Amino acid sequence: MKRCGVLLWCILSISLSYSYDENNMPDLTVPTQLGAKSLEASIEHRFIREPGAKFPDNFVYFANVKLGLRYVVLPKLEVGTSYQTYKREFNFNTAYSLFFPQAFLRTQALVQFFGARQNPLDANDLKMDYNFMYQVNFQSEPIVGRFLPAVDIAYDGLAKRAGIGTGLDIVLVNDHLDLLGEYYPVIGKRDTVPGGGTVVNYIQAAIKATVGGHQFMFTVGNFYDIGMRRLMAGAQAPINNIYYGFNIFRLFTF
Repeated sequence: MKRCGVLLWCILSISLSYSYDENNMPDLTVPTQLGAKSLEASIEHRFIREPGAKFPDNFVYFANVKLGLRYVVLPKLEVGTSYQTYKREFNFNTAYSLFFPQAFLRTQALVQFFGARQNPLDANDLKMDYNFMYQVNFQSEPIVGRFLPAVDIAYDGLAKRAGIGTGLDIVLVNDHLDLLGEYYPVIGKRDTVPGGGTVVNYIQAAIKATVGGHQFMFTVGNFYDIGMRRLMAGAQAPINNIYYGFNIFRLFTF
């Protein structure tokens, strides 16, 4: 019995000490710190609900899910792909990061090729649009060891729209627990939505736990969409609607 306890403690200690040196955000892309031959798998899940007069009304109506993979080919050079179920959208991307530690700055240039259904909610309409999105991402080195602001600037070639996403990572417990926030102000013309309303700025908060090669995030925001391209266009709902979700990241090293 004692041996089993020692073995369990050894396994747990190894798991907790397994390094995951990446300051991931819920939807912002950050310059990678992962070493070469690192593979990261991710699941992003947002519950879609039908808001009503009483909470939790229809808390889980169905879900929007994004599955992703990215691989660090060489230090600071990565390739990736993802698929989003609700909008039936896929992408392939490549990115390169540069760090300027004396300026407390991390940077990354990213190019993404994507395909998106013209009518994603119509299962019989298979028409696709294809285009590129160009993105420059910034994240600071930890300020006083705890604060990491981030900014992503992007241009969507399909929508002919520029956008920005901002975020802040606050380290609560070193390497294990973080509080995250993101804000996407709509730049330029605001698209209309069914019913004649206009979109509002997107805002999101999350708490992140890093344990044994995993990062778990529990999110709350004012829309259920996923990813920079969608969120920089705004939230297609009244700002007081709340949607919940989670992200799971898993790191594999070779």
